[in-house]
Amino acid sequence: MIDLHTVPTANGYKASIMLEEVSLPYRVTAYDLLKGENLKPELLALSRVGRLPLIVDHDVEGGSLTVYGSAAILQYLAEKTGRFLPKDRRERAKVIEWMGIISSDISPAYSGQFVFNVVAQDKQPWAVSFYDRLCRRMVKIMDDQLATTPFLTGAEYTIADMLAYPVAAVSMKRFPGNLDEHPHIARWAAEISARPAVQRGMTVPA
Repeated sequence: MIDLHTVPTANGYKASIMLEEVSLPYRVTAYDLLKGENLKPELLALSRVGRLPLIVDHDVEGGSLTVYGSAAILQYLAEKTGRFLPKDRRERAKVIEWMGIISSDISPAYSGQFVFNVVAQDKQPWAVSFYDRLCRRMVKIMDDQLATTPFLTGAEYTIADMLAYPVAAVSMKRFPGNLDEHPHIARWAAEISARPAVQRGMTVPA
């Protein structure tokens, strides 16, 4: 059994989609970030970072194992189940590379855009403009890639796609608001959204 500690955000959905895709049994504990529940002592005992999602895998030799962070969770579960991560060295490297792009470039761009456009009470025009431009550039990079391959790294659906899909389904829906100028992302997102496991994962926590 796996315990999933999560929140209903783009980041949280990445972990639940993967758990649904690999059909591993799991239990869900949800947290309210606005109430600071992610800083509860019992969660900090699992991960000092105090952020979500994280999983606790109880089906591991030697005792339970905690894994924090959506990218780490997806790679861990892919290796545990032997699914959605190519064995070929070149193909595997591209999946890991795109996971890095999503985690280190695209997601932080959207985090900054959200903070300065939505959260900040005192709007700073330079920051709003900076992150808007950065997000537009990141979306174009992703659209250009999907113009060349059916999925992010090639012909096969992988954990890179699972990591990226909630950004398109949640964050890009907020900004730029639609995918009219990014037809390749739109095509890709529509195909992924039709997967039953993705549909189930996007409702966790209910």
